[in-house]
Amino acid sequence: MSLGAGRAASTRDYQLLATSTYTSAGASVYSVVAGTRYIEVEMWGGGGGGGGRITTGGRGGAKSNGGGGGGGAYVKYRYYGAANMLPSDAINVTVGAAGARGTVGNAGDAGVASTLNAHVRSLTTITTFSSVSAGGGGAGGSATSSNTASGGSASNGNVTNTDGNAGGAGGSSGAVGGAGGDGADPSGGDGGAGGTDSSASGAGSQPGGGGGGGNGDTNNGHGAVGGVGKIIIKAYG
Repeated sequence: MSLGAGRAASTRDYQLLATSTYTSAGASVYSVVAGTRYIEVEMWGGGGGGGGRITTGGRGGAKSNGGGGGGGAYVKYRYYGAANMLPSDAINVTVGAAGARGTVGNAGDAGVASTLNAHVRSLTTITTFSSVSAGGGGAGGSATSSNTASGGSASNGNVTNTDGNAGGAGGSSGAVGGAGGDGADPSGGDGGAGGTDSSASGAGSQPGGGGGGGNGDTNNGHGAVGGVGKIIIKAYG
């Protein structure tokens, strides 16, 4: 069951028993340690990929810069298990993948949400979590003037919900691609710098930074990949 008013009013001081960190994209399984009374799950979604530039007017024509990818969201969720959490109960989570870069003439890909999925005991599902999600950042557009990639949306955290930051706009004006949006605080990754005529766009930092938009000829004008999401699980007892 979720933390309720009675639990919140308790005067007992719980101690941190263990901390586990997941930084690789995809599904992971956390095993509950002995003595756990509750867990806190912190999640950042993956950052969106930056868009590639467009050249208009043929070879040697004007270069329109790509937009930066949006930053991933942040969610904190506190969970008291059904009855008591038992050693080796499984908590299933998914770390959100980064959005891929956009090649010349193409938008990037959106980042993937990090999610808290289920509490499982001996192959029996104890609890299925309803849309507890740190959303991935939006895709950086390919030279779409004034359009910005949205930051990821935070959903159903019962402690904290913080949306990610938007990516910088692409477009035909200016010589710099749109910067990637930062991953949500606390401790979200930095967005990557937009590309210029003499420098490549920068990748977003983990967790959840958006990739920079491409421009110029460096790195063929591609955008940059976003930062992978992240999950931290702390056990208290």
